[in-house]
Amino acid sequence: MTNAEEVKALWRSLPLAEENNLEQMDRQIESSPQVWQCVAQFLKETNLDTLPLGRNEIGEGAFCNVQEYETRLQSKYELHRRYIDVQLLTRGEELVWMAPKESALEPQGQFDQEADFILFQTARQATAVKVTPHSWLILFPTDAHMPCMAIDGKSKAVRKIVVKIPVA
Repeated sequence: MTNAEEVKALWRSLPLAEENNLEQMDRQIESSPQVWQCVAQFLKETNLDTLPLGRNEIGEGAFCNVQEYETRLQSKYELHRRYIDVQLLTRGEELVWMAPKESALEPQGQFDQEADFILFQTARQATAVKVTPHSWLILFPTDAHMPCMAIDGKSKAVRKIVVKIPVA
């Protein structure tokens, strides 16, 4: 059996952004330490720069999507129900706007069960978090978020890995 305290310590050794909700992360780790340990080991032991674009299986129900794109000047907020996002960059930097899910406004259609998301036009109480290769961001189903945003209005190339961890 995996020791949740060891898994928490393992996650704290990763380059997490200071804006992360560590209490919420700890609760998820306590509920499913095996998956969180599997993901942490994958992130520590894998050369993230060489992962192929697209979906890559990690194990224990977790996977990651590897993307390369130019940051945007406009986008929409998104919410998930079944997965927690760990968003990290291996190249570049971007802003991710975050807000409590209750503050997401103007839904853009219905929740897509298969893709696990719904988009919103805007959100109140939003704050920007700068994501770099040295500050990874964990987003829970309680977090409406608008990723991929340009910093200072200047679009830049990034390579991003979005790890999807099943909600316990």
